[in-house]
Formats: sequence, structure tokens, C-alpha cells
Amino acid sequence: MNVKRFVSSSMQDALKKVREEFGADAVILSNEKVNGGVEIVAALDYDEQQAQVSVGVSDQVSPSRVARLHAEKHLRLQDELGRAREHIAQVKRKQSESAHHSEVRVGRDAASDQSESARGWDQLSDMRAEIESLKGLITQQVASGPQQMRPAMTLAQQHAKKKLDALGIMASVQERLMASIKQDASPEESWQQVSDRIEQGIEVEFGEIIDHGGVIALVGPTGSGKTMTIGKLAARYVMKFGADSIALVTTDRYRIAAHEQLKVFGRILNVPVHSVDEQNTLDSILDRLSGKKLVLVDTAGLLPSDKSWDQQLRELKMSAHRVQPYLVMSSVGQYQVMCANYHHYKMVNLSGVILSKLDEAVSLGESISFLLETGLRVAYYTNGQRVPEDIHRMDKKGLLEQAEALLNSSERWVTIHSRDVGGVSESVVSHSA
Repeated sequence: MNVKRFVSSSMQDALKKVREEFGADAVILSNEKVNGGVEIVAALDYDEQQAQVSVGVSDQVSPSRVARLHAEKHLRLQDELGRAREHIAQVKRKQSESAHHSEVRVGRDAASDQSESARGWDQLSDMRAEIESLKGLITQQVASGPQQMRPAMTLAQQHAKKKLDALGIMASVQERLMASIKQDASPEESWQQVSDRIEQGIEVEFGEIIDHGGVIALVGPTGSGKTMTIGKLAARYVMKFGADSIALVTTDRYRIAAHEQLKVFGRILNVPVHSVDEQNTLDSILDRLSGKKLVLVDTAGLLPSDKSWDQQLRELKMSAHRVQPYLVMSSVGQYQVMCANYHHYKMVNLSGVILSKLDEAVSLGESISFLLETGLRVAYYTNGQRVPEDIHRMDKKGLLEQAEALLNSSERWVTIHSRDVGGVSESVVSHSA
């Protein structure tokens, strides 16, 4: 593309110069009044998409604005190129004059002349390098193709992204999901392709972990629902296999009466409950329970800053028994908090994750993003306080359907207005049909 500025006393004369220089294929990029007349910036072989790339603007900027920006940038580069050439010409003239004076003053200060000549050649070399750099920059601006600019999203991609945003899927995860959309996909097909990618990306535990047996420890922060989940798993096991081959263990000796809830479950289910303390280590208890098919271990929800944090994790990681730790993650937490908890507990070689409190969540996008990002296998999800009815094996297709159902449900609630009731401002919310 060739861009040039034309200045004349009148618009007619300026246009005539454009036609004479570029012919009928010229594109007028801009025109404006200047001192003594008008200025027209015109281009030959103008490509609007390349112009957008070279000036770094989005598709929302008007074509005339893009053209003007590109023209100004191109002309600035040409001006710099012209100044560089003029500088080189001046250096050459000085060298020529120096050579002429050297002939007149033969034998006078020969060493000084040689030094001056060397400096001149150094300057010339620098100028040549500069002009080559400018040439390369102009060539790069003109040759910049669509591959250097992120392509504008198709309608189908826009449809899928809008839905991902509404679901609360994290931006870092969206990019990978959007890559699965084919260029010729319809909006409906695009979402199906993204849904398939989500289902493929979520790892689900093979079978029920309580059926496999062994020592299963639930870890996670305070309030994530570990003890309640232990009770649900124990009840689920007892209903299938009876109470003789299962035992419960708690390692939480840091909080007063921390084990009381677990003991309540034990009494109801007729299952023994053991507590780790100063006299009974985790391994000594597990040694005594080696005849049990399933041992469920409830742990304390400590913070990494707690002095007992390392002690508890070492008990699990360094145990002589094969302990399978599952992270209990509340689905009402923020995505950043979920990821932080994962990094805190992954040192114990997590076997998987259990999503809790789905009934309290207003969005499942954070949970889905977390599962896709970490690759942890999901064993169960919980969605209520009933024991054992409100614990379920994870169905990754069902998880996405629940996320969409939550989205549709939240969109049906709209705030109409606020009114004062007895001096207290009250928001009136209506459920739209």
C-alpha cells in the first residue's frame, strides 16, 4: 500500500494531483483545510483490515477513523524515512568536502583526517542501519495480515461466549472452551460443541468410592461440609452393606467438642467412632481398624497459618496405611478461594473432590471452572441436609444442566421497585411468568 499527502490551493486541484499520481484506483483517506489551501491524504492498494491491524484498533472504530489513523502513522514513518535519507546525504556532502580539503592540504594533519573519515563512515553506517530499520517497520505495517490480529468472533461464537459469561465460567477457561467451536457452526451448534467440551473436560470418579473400600479421608476448610458429608457417606454405606464393616475416625482434636456431631452419626448408625489424640495416633487407630472394609476419616478445617496445619497433613501423607484424601469443596465459594484451597491441600496427593452445598449456590460456573482447571475427579455432590438422601454420584452432564437451570431460574426473578413500609425501605421482587 502506498500512502501520500497532497497539498494544493483548492480541492479540485488537489484531487487532480491525486488522479495524476495514483490514477482512478486511489482511495481518499482524509481531507482537511490547512494554511493556504487543502490537504488530502490518499492511498493506493488500500486494505481496511490491514489498516486496523497496523494501528491496533477494534472493529467498532469507524472506517474513516481507521483510515485517518493509519494514514497518519504511515506518513509519520515516511517523514522519518525522508529525514534519515536527508541526514545521510548531509553526511556524504561533509565527507566529500572533507575529501576535497584533504587534497588541498596534502600532508597536513593526515592522522586527523583519517580519524574524521572513520567517524564519517561510522555515522554513515549508523544512518544506513536506521533507514533499514525504518524500511522494515513500514514493510511490517503494510504486510501485517489477519493472523496477527485476533479474528472477530462469529455470531455463533458470540452466542456461546454470552452464555458462558452468564453461567459464570472464568475467562481463563472460556478461551479453551471457545476453541472447540467450528467456523461454520450455527449458534445452537456452537453451544452444543462447547457443552461437549465441558463434559469431556470434567473427570468423574469411576464407581462409588465407598464400594471400593479402604481408608478415605475428607479434607477441606472449615464450613465446607466435611462432617455432614461423612455422615451421608456412612449412612449410604450402612444401607448397602450394614454397620459391621465400617468405622469413623476424627483427627480434629483442636476444637472443643469438635467430634460430637460425628459421634451422633455413629450412635444413629451403630457405627464406632474413634478420635485421634495424644494417646492415639492416626496410624495406631487405623492398625486396630484394619479388619474394617471402610474407614471414613474426618479432619479439622485448619488454615495454613495454623501451627497444627502441617502436623495434620503429615499424619495423612506419611501414614503407613493407604489413605485416600478427597477435598470437600463448597460450591458457594469464590473461584479464587477454591483454587487457593486446592493448592493448600494438593500436597497430600488428592484422590478427588466432593462438591458440597449445591442447593445453596446461585451459580455453578465457578465450580465447573474449578473442575476444568484442576482436573480433579469428582466423586459426589451434596445438595441438602437430609441423610443420606442429599448426596449423589456426580453426573457431569447433569452438572451442566443444573448450572443452566440455575441461570434460567435466576433470570426469572426481577426487581420491580422499592417502597417504604413503616419507614423501612423494602425491595419488592416479583417472579416473572
